[in-house]
Formats: sequence, C-alpha cells, structure tokens
Amino acid sequence: MSKNIINNINNLPSIPYIIKKFNLYSKKKLSQNFILDLNITNKIVNISKGIKYNNVIEIGPGPGSLTRSILLNEAKKVIAIEKDQRFIEALNNLKIASGNRLLIENEDALKIDINDILNKYDIKNAEIISNLPYSIGTQLLIKWIPVPNNIDQMTLMFQKEVAERITAKPGSKKYGRLSILIGLMAEAKIIMNLPATAFIPQPKIDSCIVQVKPKLNKKFLFKKHVLEEITKILFNQRRKQIKSTLIKFGDPIKLCNLINIKPNLRPEQITLEQYEKLAILISKDHY
Repeated sequence: MSKNIINNINNLPSIPYIIKKFNLYSKKKLSQNFILDLNITNKIVNISKGIKYNNVIEIGPGPGSLTRSILLNEAKKVIAIEKDQRFIEALNNLKIASGNRLLIENEDALKIDINDILNKYDIKNAEIISNLPYSIGTQLLIKWIPVPNNIDQMTLMFQKEVAERITAKPGSKKYGRLSILIGLMAEAKIIMNLPATAFIPQPKIDSCIVQVKPKLNKKFLFKKHVLEEITKILFNQRRKQIKSTLIKFGDPIKLCNLINIKPNLRPEQITLEQYEKLAILISKDHY
C-alpha cells in the first residue's frame, strides 16, 4: 500500500467524530457495540495474522474502526458487509481514502452466501474478520462451518461466555451443542480477551477473540443437519441418559452398542469422536 493511501486513512476524522457527524449511535436491537480505540483494533488485526496482502471479508463494520486497521495492515481488498444503511456514507469516505481497496455490500450477512461474495469479486482466498453482533454471532458461525474452501481462517469476536462454549471440552459445564458442532468441523481457540470497557456502549459481559480454522484434509462423512439434530435433542434434555433421548433415531441400545458407548452416559460425557461416529451412523441409516 502506498504511503499516500496510508496518510489518507490516518488523516480521516476520528471514529467518535464520524459517529457524531453521521449520527451513527448504536442500535440495541441490532446488538451494536463499537470499538472506538484504534490501538485495540490494531491489536486484533495483528494477532489474526495473514491479513497482509490477503483479502478480508468483514461483517458489520459499523463506523469502520476495525476496517481502518485492516486496511492499514495492507489487506489486498476488504469486502465490508453492512446491513445498517446508516453506515454506508461514512464507509464510502473510507473507501475513497483507501484507493477503492474497500468494497461495500449493504446486505444482511445471515442472508448471503460467502461463496457468492468471493465469486462476485473473483477472489480465490480470504479471511473473515469481524466484531460480530452478539445477537447473531453463533448463527453466523454455524452457517460458516465447515469453513468454506476459499476461507483461510476466521477471526471473530464473541461474548466471553459464548467463546468459552465454542472451545469447551467434553465433561465441562460449558460443553454442548456449539462445542460439538464447531469442534467436529473446525479448529477453534480463544486468542485474545477484551474487557467490556473496550466497547461503546459498554456491554454487561467481557468479550473474546476466537480464531477458527478449517480442518485440513478432513472428510466429513456425516450430514451437518443430522449432527445439529442429534445435539439439539440430546442437549435439550442434557440431564437425561442418552438411552432415553436417542430413541428418536432408532433403538438406543443398538445405537450405543454400534459405536461402543455406554447407554447411561449423559450428553456432556460423550466425546467429539463418539458424536462423529453417531452422526455418521444416523446419517447413513435415517437420512
């Protein structure tokens, strides 16, 4: 990136000024919490690694603080997907300053296919990085797994409790549907903690940055919707033994014997490998 573009971005008005000028105050119904401190957004970008000379898809850029840090880290292109029309004008100013490296899609991330975006801009590989709206963060993550072929990694913000559920291990209190769905179809780890004070308006809970990467050379022999159904049924009645809840999928004792697990176990006691075997078995026999 040329020094001229870097200077153009650095000379833009501050994010607090942009919010005030364009009346971009957060909407509670959209779970909008902004990070105004560019020192923090720079740290997020630096720990994600791989952004330099890569393409980036950012979900919910809002007033553009994280977007600035991504651009200043010399991303090749940044595709910003922003549902809230109010932010588009402010982002257009950043687009001009960046020499049109910023591409803006005024769309709902829940309704678009990442592969369609990649095809539209003829992008072969990219990273997703985002301060996800709390209300739809888990929906988006589940939508994006298994990680699309042309996505190298995802660096995503979640409420701390959700981040801990994503990365929880079998037997722990936070091990559940999310841990299993993500654990079987991706590699996820918490790489940074952020206090609630880093955000405006300040949420009631701290946040974490979770890095999600594809499972390399992994073949998924089960159907995703089958795994979702299994975990939904079992964890909706997590205090019951699985011999009581697996009945929806056939003879529970037979199912347990086929994958060599004890029928008196509870959902949180079953390992990822055992859930995978169960999902493969049920995918073949019932769907």
